[in-house]
Amino acid sequence: MATREQRAGIDPFGSACGIAAAIRERRVAASDVVEQCLARIEASQPTLNAYATVCAAEARVAAREVDRRVAAGEAVGPLAGVPVSVKDIVNTAGIRTMWGSRTMATNVPDADAIAVKRLKDAGAIIVGKTTTPEFAYKLVTDSPVTGVTRNPWSLEHTPGGSSGGSAAAVAAGLGPIALATDAGASTRLPAACCGVVGLKPTLGVIPHNQVPDAFNNFIHLGIIARSVADTALALDVLAGPHASDPHSIAVPAPNAAAVLAKPADLRGRRIAWRPLLGNEHLDDEVRARCREALAALEAQGATVIEVNEAFENVEPTWRILQQSNWAARFFAKLDEVKDQLEPGFVEGIRAGGAYTGQQLLAAIYKRTAIFRAVQGWFAKFDFVATPTFSTPALAADHRVDEPIRVNGRDAGDLRVAWAPYLNVFNLTGHPAVSVPAGSSADGLPIGLQLVAPWYADAALLGAAHVIEAALPWADRIPPHAPKEFA
Repeated sequence: MATREQRAGIDPFGSACGIAAAIRERRVAASDVVEQCLARIEASQPTLNAYATVCAAEARVAAREVDRRVAAGEAVGPLAGVPVSVKDIVNTAGIRTMWGSRTMATNVPDADAIAVKRLKDAGAIIVGKTTTPEFAYKLVTDSPVTGVTRNPWSLEHTPGGSSGGSAAAVAAGLGPIALATDAGASTRLPAACCGVVGLKPTLGVIPHNQVPDAFNNFIHLGIIARSVADTALALDVLAGPHASDPHSIAVPAPNAAAVLAKPADLRGRRIAWRPLLGNEHLDDEVRARCREALAALEAQGATVIEVNEAFENVEPTWRILQQSNWAARFFAKLDEVKDQLEPGFVEGIRAGGAYTGQQLLAAIYKRTAIFRAVQGWFAKFDFVATPTFSTPALAADHRVDEPIRVNGRDAGDLRVAWAPYLNVFNLTGHPAVSVPAGSSADGLPIGLQLVAPWYADAALLGAAHVIEAALPWADRIPPHAPKEFA
């Protein structure tokens, strides 16, 4: 017997591009798309726990308005009727934004973040807020208010963090696009753990009006999607200058969808393959799958050159900057709120409060040196490629202070050893995307990271699109995605 979704012609794993086109052409109704998405979210919550808040009533009202506009022949946006989720640290007007913390459990913003407003203006339907660890402070997703979020490929494993709910939702067919954040890994790592696309654009391409320090900012807004084309569509909607973000002013539009519409020409392009980036251990399967993905670029005329020169792990610099951020927010009132916060987060706040002004300024200077070093790579190469992580998804209950193992050997500190490839490009601001590169023998997704020069976001997605065509992934359905409904 056909399900309601099958009768309506709705594919829960369909692309945002396809959903929006079908709604504009009246082949499906936005209300039916949203109802299906809400039903799948409800069915998945007991196992995946990807959503902190579901905005069912608001989503239904917005979907009816899209249907009314379509029926009246009015113009609708490029994301008209597409279900989209928003990470639960990004402000949504009238919808609680808890930051995964008991201290923010009743926080209801008065206004949307600029990025959320742009999604709504493009016709997207916000179906809910996705889970995050407390104040997005760690690389696995669990929090005191929402509990543990799990990976749809294996419930015993984490979806990564801190945008773990976003990646789990997209991978499981709970909306094709998620608005995430990325301060040091938080978009690309979960995307790799869950087998989807995760883009951290060039700093400022998507304006971020919530950061308290706009000038020294390294916290990016990110996009998680099932396909490169959907990522490009969302990027074009979200990009553009805004007065609140100095890094966004006068930044050129990426026009990513238009770039993808043309065949990628990689002839003569040089790609630096850096299997290590300040770490010593890389899982054998991760190395092999990434190299196979790079072969797709070579087949289109690119030259891939392995680079093994030493590079200092940037985590100590990143840690000073990030823990100082935490301390600026919480250190003065730590005694009154510490019992409501996770011990690991409290420890990070205390560390941040202990840094001297000279240590903080030295880290800021070091960030500049790191930028200049990475910028120098692009004098020789068009793209840089790395693994997204050193080993596939860790256990869902992996502790923040617990070392990791790679190839069966102790590899050291979680953030230093698991994702050293990621926070470096937060500090430098270069655009970086994680794309699926196959799976491990036990079925866990593996990600390859591509990095490009500043403002080459569209070209970066063009290269990712080549890999997607050679190693298609969007039709792969995780075993723990909710089943269709009778």
